Amino acid sequence: MPDHHLLLLADAVAVSLVDWLKPVLMLASFLPYAWVASSRIEADARYFHFDYHLWNGVFIAGAAAAAACMLLIPIFWIGWPLGLLVLATPLLVYWKFRNDRVPEDKKFHLTGKAFADVLATRKAARSQKQASIVFVDAKKQALPIPNADDPLHQVHLAAEQILEPALNGRAARVEVAPIQGGAAVLQTLDGVRYKREPIPAETANRIIDYLKSIAKLDTDDRRRRQVGKFRLRWLGGDVNMDIAVAGSSSGQTMRLDFERSKRIQKPFDSLGLLPSQQAALKTLDELGERHGVVLVGAPAGHGLTTLGYSLIGRHDAFTANIKTLEREVELELDGVDHVRFDPSNTASDYATSLQSILRRDPDIVLVSDIREPNAAKTAAGAGMNGPLVYVEMVSDSVPAMFNEWTKAVGDVKTASKGLRAIVNERLVRNVCPNCRQAFQPSPEQAKKLGMTAGKGQLYRASGKVQVKNRIEDCPVCAGIGYLGQTGVFEVMPVDDEARRMLSAGDFKGAYAHARRNRMIYLQEAGLTKVRDGVTTIEEIARVLGGKSETATAPAAAASSASG
Repeated sequence: MPDHHLLLLADAVAVSLVDWLKPVLMLASFLPYAWVASSRIEADARYFHFDYHLWNGVFIAGAAAAAACMLLIPIFWIGWPLGLLVLATPLLVYWKFRNDRVPEDKKFHLTGKAFADVLATRKAARSQKQASIVFVDAKKQALPIPNADDPLHQVHLAAEQILEPALNGRAARVEVAPIQGGAAVLQTLDGVRYKREPIPAETANRIIDYLKSIAKLDTDDRRRRQVGKFRLRWLGGDVNMDIAVAGSSSGQTMRLDFERSKRIQKPFDSLGLLPSQQAALKTLDELGERHGVVLVGAPAGHGLTTLGYSLIGRHDAFTANIKTLEREVELELDGVDHVRFDPSNTASDYATSLQSILRRDPDIVLVSDIREPNAAKTAAGAGMNGPLVYVEMVSDSVPAMFNEWTKAVGDVKTASKGLRAIVNERLVRNVCPNCRQAFQPSPEQAKKLGMTAGKGQLYRASGKVQVKNRIEDCPVCAGIGYLGQTGVFEVMPVDDEARRMLSAGDFKGAYAHARRNRMIYLQEAGLTKVRDGVTTIEEIARVLGGKSETATAPAAAASSASG
């Protein structure tokens, strides 16, 4: 083919390419401009009450001028960019006009800040999707989860591995404590501590510091005991948390309590007292009987705090003057004047603070601690003429409580003269109603329980249910066999005759006198719960046998932790 033919062909191709590109590029320029002007800017102008008719005219004029530049300038590659500048002019003018008249938070910004904010929001959203627990501030606003590239993000996920299995497993408490080569993780469910997989010591310290920061505690102080509160959101609901941390040379220890205030608030009638025991204590409700001292005791972890609050909560706080003296106010009852003892106040010790309360002529007083010098003596001093004073004691039996009380008061007569009752409690687990297994008690068991041989039935814990042809963990108790707790009590009323014997130092005689008046022993109360199908013989033996129990993590917690 001749050279001049090739040149003509090349020119024809070039012309055809320009003719094809011009309308495409012009259309690509005007469509976004028209969309922004008609949908975004007109709406914005209407919102801020600008003259949107005027601005519509400005944008139409701009479009016409841009089209003229693109069509009338002979060289397209000059006319098209110039037309783009003309299109941008009305946008820039409106931007400047608008920003001069709207609040700062509503202004447009031609910087990377807005774009960066969008990226940060998207990054936070991705972090939120990865996390299942969100921490919440005092205003119930969700705190931001650390972004995936933030080292704290992995700490947050590690904290979830501590918290989520406990939440799934109905745990009341989680503890993290240093051990050889790492940190132990324990969770308490229905009074039993379960071991979980240990974690590295460094991970434990980072989790503790992270949760301390959430609770606004001092993260730099790793020795002093600190207590605080925070809230988390899980599965759409908020959970209140109490945190207590302390340190030693071996590392930091942390205790987390889930919804402690709710757990320790229990009506008097639901504590587990037998009818005759309730009746013995309810006599103290009468105005003429509302005097003297009631000793209230339980071993650590057996519901002493709940029992104390329930006892004062059954009195009408709007017709009676009720006061407390506590080291930590764990539950605020309506109408009750809760006084927190401040040990840092050197001007007043515990006994002096209690004396100050008693001088204000209260009707009912709850004393949470008598370990301080003269505290018990002050509580006993009012005798039968003062208010009704409930005294909490960490103790495992009624005889031990009286001995400790007498020793703390310092004189058996003073300790006895105002005594009205001694109450001791144990917490036992309820057998799961969904998977419990009935059985016929042996003749010996029936006799011990006061049952007729061959009649009636007892229950044992199972933790298993049959689903078609398979045996599976009970979905209600997660394979544990028990669900919830109830109290078992020994209540020793102290009448005038028993008080006379106690004043003479004859506790055995007073105890026998109460027994003759049909006082129910602790073991008898526990066996009554067995006979009524509330709990099992094995559970009563575990609790009243005095054996501590730490088991491996329940199935639900184990599966959650591995997941």
